[in-house]
Amino acid sequence: MSTRYPLQGKKAICFDVNQTLIHQGLHFEQAFRSVWSDYAARWSQDDGFPHADALWEAYQHHWQQQKKLKNVRLVLEDLQQQCLRSALKQLNIPVHQKFTHDFFYTIRNYRLTAKSLAPGVVELLPQLSPRYKLAIISNSPRREVVHLLSRFGLDPYFPEAHIFTAQRQADKKPGTSLFKTAIRTLGLSPRQVVMVGNSWKHDVCGAAKAGMDSVWIQRQEQSHPPKIDHHKLGKRNVYGIQQIIQLLELFA
Repeated sequence: MSTRYPLQGKKAICFDVNQTLIHQGLHFEQAFRSVWSDYAARWSQDDGFPHADALWEAYQHHWQQQKKLKNVRLVLEDLQQQCLRSALKQLNIPVHQKFTHDFFYTIRNYRLTAKSLAPGVVELLPQLSPRYKLAIISNSPRREVVHLLSRFGLDPYFPEAHIFTAQRQADKKPGTSLFKTAIRTLGLSPRQVVMVGNSWKHDVCGAAKAGMDSVWIQRQEQSHPPKIDHHKLGKRNVYGIQQIIQLLELFA
């Protein structure tokens, strides 16, 4: 049996969504390449449409260039479309005006249909929700988060007032903006709230900067039985788990 590390004094648990409550299924690059391949396949090779590799490389080049600009204030979707327009122009690919919007809309649909509920979530949330306030802190667009919670039947556990997503790129994790907004809205102190997520950089480090303890899900390192690790990040506690159902041991 795993050693127990009860998290005492906590009144709220905040979850990341992708790769935490819900498995991603299809990465952005995979979806990008698939959507372009489907689009280019409508025409013959003589029409000059490049392979998905060429468009992806051009898109990534412009994305990295934009990331270096500190004064960029575009939301993620606008930034993605701008980089794709630049890539298309670079490769001399003529497209209609709404193409970039439709392209990323299709990518989102590809990725949404490939997602699946993480094992253990269905058993976990009904046991936690009577004793703790549950919330979401995610870098994903709000409408996508709301859609996913509804699609997988998780919305009863997460009131819309407890769903915290970034409106601007600058507000995203690992910045402290979303964490502080969640703490303030929940009416608690940082030490009464714990963050659960799969990203060390975004979830663990971001939570620690906001004064919160965290639980880090590391599914790539499976052991039998799954164990719980305890670390310190500054003054904050970090608990490493391999399966989300292990939260029941931490909150025993």
